[in-house]
Amino acid sequence: MSRADGQLPLSVFGARADAAASERKNLDGFFSVALFMVFIVVVLVALMVGTRIYSRLNAQQNAIDSSRLSMNLLVNNVRANDALDAIEVGQGPEGDALVLVERLRSGTYETRIYLYQGHVVEEYAVAAKPYAPEKATPIVPSEAFSFSFEDGLLTITTDAGSAEVALRSVRGGA
Repeated sequence: MSRADGQLPLSVFGARADAAASERKNLDGFFSVALFMVFIVVVLVALMVGTRIYSRLNAQQNAIDSSRLSMNLLVNNVRANDALDAIEVGQGPEGDALVLVERLRSGTYETRIYLYQGHVVEEYAVAAKPYAPEKATPIVPSEAFSFSFEDGLLTITTDAGSAEVALRSVRGGA
């Protein structure tokens, strides 16, 4: 296909140009696919990281909610039984017991809150009866339970934290 004057025919230049264009097109396609794959990998990594972060935040929130719920059960129990001279200290099987006394026409009853076998438990009984922890209702798992009373403020402490209850029965001092 060469001519007598030593020049290549124009069709050869066109073929070379077509081959170079085809090669550039293949490279452009490769880079497009590679860029798309990088984008997909980044999105998947972001999705995995986001899922792990959400999972950890959700676990922390559940722990906080559980802690808050357990302390609220104790606080609400005290508030429900808040009356004049209703708070006493008893001796539970594993330390001091918070005793909430109810004086009714039918007799005197106690709601006893104390630590027993790794749980803060609640027992409702006639005032003169001995403690029966096997019949008590577990409120919250805890290895510690303590309380203090000062100037009308009852502070209850468990593994879940501390909660303070301002007793209405102390106000006004009747």
